[in-house]
Amino acid sequence: MKFTKEYLYQKYVVEGLSAEAIAKNVGCSRDQVKGKLRRYGIRKKPFKVGNELYDNREWLYNQYVKLEKGYTVIASELGVSYSTILSRILYFGWELRGHNEIDKGAPRRGAKHKESSLLKIKKSRVKKRINTSCTYCHKEFEIVLSAFHKSERNFCNQTCFRSFLKDNRVITEDITNSAAYKEWRLKVYKRDGYRCKMPGCYSQSRDIAAHHIYPKKTYPELKFEVSNGITLCKTCHEKTYGKEEQFIKMLVRVVQRMND
Repeated sequence: MKFTKEYLYQKYVVEGLSAEAIAKNVGCSRDQVKGKLRRYGIRKKPFKVGNELYDNREWLYNQYVKLEKGYTVIASELGVSYSTILSRILYFGWELRGHNEIDKGAPRRGAKHKESSLLKIKKSRVKKRINTSCTYCHKEFEIVLSAFHKSERNFCNQTCFRSFLKDNRVITEDITNSAAYKEWRLKVYKRDGYRCKMPGCYSQSRDIAAHHIYPKKTYPELKFEVSNGITLCKTCHEKTYGKEEQFIKMLVRVVQRMND
């Protein structure tokens, strides 16, 4: 059911239903009904204009229509609720501007900030920082506190980071031509029927590889354990490059189900 102005007026004013009763009939929340009633300016009691500044038709016309201020902007300037200004706009019969046109404050048009405002802006942009030492060169430097807590190792620049990786690079032994590796690979292929066992992959390709579930670089003691191997097609094997740790739990469960 669409919240048309005519429908809500009929139910709320003519039939005298409450916002909660209308919400139950339509199948929505009471706040949604109240919001629409407020936006359409539908009231059970007649609206009365007082003697406040915002009750002055000419003044409000100048602010809302000529200066094109949003009703929430006007309300904020006067220190009243936005519904107070909205109700006057609807009462005076002016067209309510759409979401993209409302609440756009007047542009600054080149006006400069005050010194006090600039100081507030600068303080808001200064993040909490801490002094620490570089893991590689041990030089002290300043770092954002959140970044400091993200990693156990912190580097003063990219050069130190690359140098650390180079010095601590783990060079793995090439076992692909060994007899033990070929025997391990054959056992993995036979167990898996020479087909890819990645969940969700139904490839029948013979272009396959025996993948180490626990990387042989990190777990060299498991490199020839058949339970640490699984058959993957070329496409699925490429998906694991550099992200082997993310696939461990899933692939271990696949092998366990095959062994059960």
